[in-house]
Amino acid sequence: MANPLISNDRVAQEVREALATTLRQDAAGIDMNTSIVNGLSATSIDFLDINFRLENVFGIQLATQLLLDHVEEDLGEGKAIDRDGKVTAPAAEMLKMYLGDVPGIEAGMFADEVATVVTPQVVADGVVRVLDTLPDACTLCQATEWKSDDGAKVACGSCGKDAEYPNGDDLTKAWIADVQREQQLFGDA
Repeated sequence: MANPLISNDRVAQEVREALATTLRQDAAGIDMNTSIVNGLSATSIDFLDINFRLENVFGIQLATQLLLDHVEEDLGEGKAIDRDGKVTAPAAEMLKMYLGDVPGIEAGMFADEVATVVTPQVVADGVVRVLDTLPDACTLCQATEWKSDDGAKVACGSCGKDAEYPNGDDLTKAWIADVQREQQLFGDA
């Protein structure tokens, strides 16, 4: 269910701001569909800073592991990345499902090239994926009314405790398990 207190526009705005601050660029000039690596010149260290900024703004924990790493860990070594370091066909299909309509994902690409297809929109979608798991009730007082004074962090409308969302890695693992159960992309893994 969509989080009714945080708009997709606000998420996009915060993603642009995090990118702009980290990469020392103008937020207004950041296209949500450009490669963060190739178009905005981000490095792997920059991704850590961007995630940290977004986690602080929204009060969430984004995934720390890549989807391919979770597949390898949960379904078995060699399922997502072959011995030559290339993305397998089932893993490419899963990436397309997870990342959306992002050009450049294909079986046989080197696994370390996957980061080059990540766009600000992909990052925003990851934030929304976590925000959309807003619990039905507060974990402290069980109240079901939520509020957001700033349009980014959600707190209990009764006791004021910040909402506790599942972390991004747990959500990714659950998503992989659901897709594998439904579609058997990796056979009987």
